[in-house]
Amino acid sequence: MSPGLSFLVLTSLFLTVAALERVPAFQFRPSRLFRPFVATDAAWYLVATTANLISTFVFRPQLTKLAIPVVADSIVGLPFVVRVVAAVVVYDFVAFAVHVGIHRSDKLWSVHKVHHSSLQLDGLATTRTHMFEHLLRNVPAQATLFALGMSASTVGTTLVIYAAFALNGHSNLRVGGRWLEMVFVTPRLHRLHHLPATTQNNFGTVLTVWDRLFHRFVSRDARPTERTGVPGEIDEYPQRFVSAFCRPMNEARARRPSRLEPART
Repeated sequence: MSPGLSFLVLTSLFLTVAALERVPAFQFRPSRLFRPFVATDAAWYLVATTANLISTFVFRPQLTKLAIPVVADSIVGLPFVVRVVAAVVVYDFVAFAVHVGIHRSDKLWSVHKVHHSSLQLDGLATTRTHMFEHLLRNVPAQATLFALGMSASTVGTTLVIYAAFALNGHSNLRVGGRWLEMVFVTPRLHRLHHLPATTQNNFGTVLTVWDRLFHRFVSRDARPTERTGVPGEIDEYPQRFVSAFCRPMNEARARRPSRLEPART
């Protein structure tokens, strides 16, 4: 799938989810289109688009050179559908591992807090993510696929499928039966990841198997009144775009030892 077609498909998915979120019967909780800080999330959407363009036109030409010949030869002969399914599974696992690592690192968590700062989940909240995190989470997974010998079209299709699941998981939709959760992540499950009490659970985006294997899986119904946001900073974390964009850098500077501090002996 070409970059242009991928962009059109993803834009169509965003618009479809936004339309469904306006239907009261599908809503997890009442919400209007022009909710508070919707302009902030629109700005983050532009950041996400820019990060994807950088990944596609700057990193991807280099990533395609990573193919391991012996593995690539065996992948090439597989039917396209089989390759895509395998690519989605691999991509989802690498993204899951990176996601867990981000939560375990104080420095990376400082960047990831931007994503967790959404006070109301919906489709547009999906892309409230710092540019550095976009690259950190996308490039390793793509590099793995190219190392396995996946073609650019297979990787492009995988990215669209992954993005569709991410969009659905962050949506304000009450969709997906419990039987689906035996395999796939639903909005009900991912919503728990954005609640402070269970933010160290449900890291997966497409498949629930990774959380189950690593004992990170939680299943319950969140209450519409439960608040999402950065644990311990729900009301303090900035909601304006510029302040939030600069926040990780400000926190990094605050962690540096002051030159005025006496040297330790």
